[in-house]
Amino acid sequence: MNPACMLSGSAMPFSRLAVLCRREGRLLRRRCLFFLLILVAGGQATGQCLAAGNGAGPSPARWPVCRQEAESQTISFVHVADVHARYNPTLGGSSPLARVRGFVEQVRRENPFTVFTNAGDDYEKGSIAEELSRGRTTRQVVQAMQYDVRTLGNHDFAWGVEELLAFSHDPVAMVVASNTKMAGRPGAATPGWLDYVELTVGCVRIGFFGLVSRPWNEKDEQYEGPFYPERPELQSDFNYAAIANEIIARHRQEVDLLVLVSHLGLPEDMHLAEQTEGIDLILGGHTHTTMSEPVRIKNTTIVHSGAYAERIGRIDLDFDLRDRRITADRFVLVDNREGKTPVDEPLDRQLQSIVAPYQEAIHADFASISAGQSKKSMAFIAARAAVEALGADAAFVSGHSAWKEWQTGSLTQQDVLDAFPVEREPAGKPGFSSLYLLRGTGADLLRAGAALPDFAYWGPTAIDPAAVYTIAVQKPQALHQSHYFGREISLTPPDHAAELWQAVVAFGRGRRAARLSLDGESTGAAGLDLVALLPPADRQAPPARRKN
Repeated sequence: MNPACMLSGSAMPFSRLAVLCRREGRLLRRRCLFFLLILVAGGQATGQCLAAGNGAGPSPARWPVCRQEAESQTISFVHVADVHARYNPTLGGSSPLARVRGFVEQVRRENPFTVFTNAGDDYEKGSIAEELSRGRTTRQVVQAMQYDVRTLGNHDFAWGVEELLAFSHDPVAMVVASNTKMAGRPGAATPGWLDYVELTVGCVRIGFFGLVSRPWNEKDEQYEGPFYPERPELQSDFNYAAIANEIIARHRQEVDLLVLVSHLGLPEDMHLAEQTEGIDLILGGHTHTTMSEPVRIKNTTIVHSGAYAERIGRIDLDFDLRDRRITADRFVLVDNREGKTPVDEPLDRQLQSIVAPYQEAIHADFASISAGQSKKSMAFIAARAAVEALGADAAFVSGHSAWKEWQTGSLTQQDVLDAFPVEREPAGKPGFSSLYLLRGTGADLLRAGAALPDFAYWGPTAIDPAAVYTIAVQKPQALHQSHYFGREISLTPPDHAAELWQAVVAFGRGRRAARLSLDGESTGAAGLDLVALLPPADRQAPPARRKN
């Protein structure tokens, strides 16, 4: 690759490069100045840098060069967010992300000055391939998409620091996360994200920065603090307005357009637009918002395109090259549908190969349901699974745990994950709904039943207050026993046993081996609501599940 193109991949202004060169030592300074000479000779404003390919050699320049005689130019932004690992191809069909990419290519044929963006949350709540590969397949899929610019979402921290760093080193996309820093240590891996990048798209110079939302804890509450307390070198700053205003002060005069790729959610985007002057466009995510028209606050336009790759956002900005200003814009939200949205066939084949090792988990039946199940009855099945598959004596599962109801017929492992998705809270830890085993007395078991009236219970009906039981509860209750039960009820530290979906799959396999349906009659313990056995106590209802 042309060294000048390597430098202008982030489109860093010449003056800033010169300053950086002066700060280096003698040897590095000589090398840096050598690259600067190449940059001067090659020209920085042509925008002809080659994008990195996927092992097939360099691809053509991303955008045509500027025509000096042009008086105006339209920039098309194609935008997605909160895909959440929804990339499984349908049987005999295509991957929804291959259709997203097919739409991008269609727009590029209409307007070669097209920029493809992603506002984060690519991991979790989607393909079982991600669960079985511990995040790897999602990273491979996202990097195969060849976004131009993307940011990080809170779910992108799910699998730990090492996976996050690998995810951030995208061979094509510029990854921006302006409020996330990682202190350097000798020999430590470095992040692939940047505070700010500039891209020259034809005659228009565009600055991009990104903002990442606050993390969530095991009680499903947002908090201000590090995503990984055990890794203090990784820090996030949630003073969004101050960060945005600093970037505006440093870079607004260098670019024609300033764009924020935001994973803050629509309310926070709107608040930020009110507190700043100089952001032309916010391409947002996090709240899974769909909109038929952009939101406009002062001189900032805000666009969101929903979640799960179900829709694709496109906004066209007409830019006057003489007056250097936006003269008009047009927005459309497109449904992503099999048979209606164009498919990028080479990418579809690549995505099919990434998930190929997990086809059995995605498509093969492993259990059956004799009757359609409500979310409440599915919670009873999950509690029963905790007892029979994890060796617990009794189990409590929140009635809010199921996200999707099952219909009569066969089930795949993917169906189970769709019903009981995983959200690792805090980041890098077991999922919010995962199961832990406690050791408590029968009196404690009765106390738990009184405190959790909205939970499905599976276990004995005759309980000896003095006996010791193994009790399965979900993560919030296991780690915050005093909050839910009034005191610690476990005689030993809670032990993480399994994600909820894993327990149900293990239970289902056993039922299939016995030629029984997942919801069939049991020869063991019966499910009962223990509240009927005790007077009401102080009760903490589980939180309603959010969708971001």
